[in-house]
Amino acid sequence: MLDWRQVRPYVQALAAYAGEQPGEHPPTLAYALDLLHRLSEAIPELQRRAQEAQRQGWRGAIPWGEPLAARIPLPDALPHARVIAADGSQIYPDRHGPLPYFVVNIGLIEMRPGSGEPPRTWHHVLFWYREEDLFTEEGEMRALNDLEAERDIQELEQLAAAMAARADDPFGPPVGLADGLLLPWALARGEPFAALPAERYRELFRRTVGALEAARGTGGSLAGYVDRPTGHAVLRLLALGRPEGPDDYPFGRLRDRTVFARLLAPGERSALFAQTWPINDSLGQEGHRLLFFYLNVGTPGRPHVARVEIPEWVAQDPERLRRLHRALWDQCRILAEAPYPYLLTRAHELARIRSEERQRLEEMIQEELLRRGIRRLVSAKAQQKQWLG
Repeated sequence: MLDWRQVRPYVQALAAYAGEQPGEHPPTLAYALDLLHRLSEAIPELQRRAQEAQRQGWRGAIPWGEPLAARIPLPDALPHARVIAADGSQIYPDRHGPLPYFVVNIGLIEMRPGSGEPPRTWHHVLFWYREEDLFTEEGEMRALNDLEAERDIQELEQLAAAMAARADDPFGPPVGLADGLLLPWALARGEPFAALPAERYRELFRRTVGALEAARGTGGSLAGYVDRPTGHAVLRLLALGRPEGPDDYPFGRLRDRTVFARLLAPGERSALFAQTWPINDSLGQEGHRLLFFYLNVGTPGRPHVARVEIPEWVAQDPERLRRLHRALWDQCRILAEAPYPYLLTRAHELARIRSEERQRLEEMIQEELLRRGIRRLVSAKAQQKQWLG
């Protein structure tokens, strides 16, 4: 339990710190917007600088070809376009339990807004319990980032499979939505930082390419939706291209979303940019380089900017990109007071494993062990925790 006497001073300090932070960064924001417009058409030069800097370890955004200050308007409404969303959760192995296991629960939901059809929901469950699934060759339990990578790739694979099952929809190809990054985070970080065995890293890459290829084959659109993004990749690009030179980063704690909240009207999206993750060049060789844009899903006077991640084959097809743009806007209008894609909220609800469900699973395992005459005890540490409540 928490000692609230110790916690309270930290809560007070946190609130005071929040009150000291500038809300809009006015001078820095104005400078960033000015640079965004001044450099808007300098695409080849910015691409050259970014690619040179990337070879030296720089991380930021690379322009994909649209003017930096572009404001792409909301496309026309779609006739009952099918949208599919996926999210996942997990139960991690507990070495103090009677038996270690790892569970991934993927929740999926699809609907055609305006058609009058009720949403359809289903689940995909992964259950690991074998030694070779849960432990390394050295006898150590798999690292959490390895298990989380499995959850992430399962989400992408199941979403791609659901899209493939709806590729012949009479209202057009489906739109697939994932919560957060499209890539497993371990891949996005890069091999040296992922702390995964090399073969496991390569396996995740192959499976990612396979899922992206399956989604591309449907003719549909695929995106990862990041709500309240904290990145500053575009600002790092502006710093690289400014006439004064890139030596000093001038934007402090300003974030991209604040800049695009000022630039974009509700429904508008920004220009497209390429990621500079190390893995992205390898994905590009497979035809799946990842790009992103910012989208204002808010209302007049109340901007709400999300970052949307897409494979380049969505960006290369104007119709796929238009369908995605419109579908995201429509999804965020369903609960407009809290603009977030409705189906991603529902997918999260489907995926979430509640505490009572975890307890029921433990009871099922114990019952089945006893039925087979197997007695497995929890560790002494776990037993004492149970006694203490």
